[in-house]
Amino acid sequence: MKLSYKILWYEDQFTHVESSIRRLERFIRSHGFIPDIVRKTGISSDDIDNLADSLSSYNPYDIIIFDYDLGSQSENGLNIASKLRSSIYTDLIFYSGKIPSELRKMLFDNDVEGVFVVGREEFYDDVVPIVEDHIKRMSDINNLRGVSMSAVSTIERDLRESMIDFLSVADGGDILKYVKEKLLSNLEAQKSTIEKTTDICSIIENPLITNLQIVRVAYKKCLNGDNLKCNLLKDGSAIHRAQMERNKLAHQKDEYTEDGKMVLHGTNGRVKEYNFDEFKRLRNELLTAMDAVTNLSKN
Repeated sequence: MKLSYKILWYEDQFTHVESSIRRLERFIRSHGFIPDIVRKTGISSDDIDNLADSLSSYNPYDIIIFDYDLGSQSENGLNIASKLRSSIYTDLIFYSGKIPSELRKMLFDNDVEGVFVVGREEFYDDVVPIVEDHIKRMSDINNLRGVSMSAVSTIERDLRESMIDFLSVADGGDILKYVKEKLLSNLEAQKSTIEKTTDICSIIENPLITNLQIVRVAYKKCLNGDNLKCNLLKDGSAIHRAQMERNKLAHQKDEYTEDGKMVLHGTNGRVKEYNFDEFKRLRNELLTAMDAVTNLSKN
């Protein structure tokens, strides 16, 4: 549901892999993502535990990459892999100047599974297929819809804010006249279309004329006397809750906080955290709403 591809990368000497990083960034951009690489030169044992706890609540990273030897002041890559793999299932890429078979044996001897192993010399050539496969798994129609909705919502919000900032120091009289005329013209055109329509179905199927709120309430009126089905459409129903949640997700600003939380900023300064539990709740709510729509179609 995003246009960025985020990597957490542990390496104590980034100058040694800078060429590979630049090539990987170009590869990610070529696939329509913004590369966002968070660089860390080391990590303590306590920091690994804190990271694991944070990522178990909300994990913004698509892949985590780490060198085996991070210097004497840091835990090594084997300890990172061992601790993280026990709590999260993000793809992990482990590399070193050692030959890959030695790294794989170290992981095997320490009962660490599910970690990609690459050599430093062949790093780019070995990592690209892993990243490409991950991007392909992200590239289905549902993800694309989510990305499009999120991106256009951000574009719309930022565009409105940019124009308001511009108008705060500029004369907006002529623009106000234009916008009012355009809105009234659109309303008149829509009014004319609605007044001329004699087929209720043609109105209901047109999302530019009737929004979900109107369809839901109108459908409820159609079912006068069928209390069981009316309950599926009433205010507070699963369908109504899904509608309200969609509106919030579409128009609120998201933020990834420094303490590892994903939050949405709503109206009146309200902030809501979205973590794995919230995502699970939302998915279950949506499944309930979809079941409700299916039940409406049953005799």
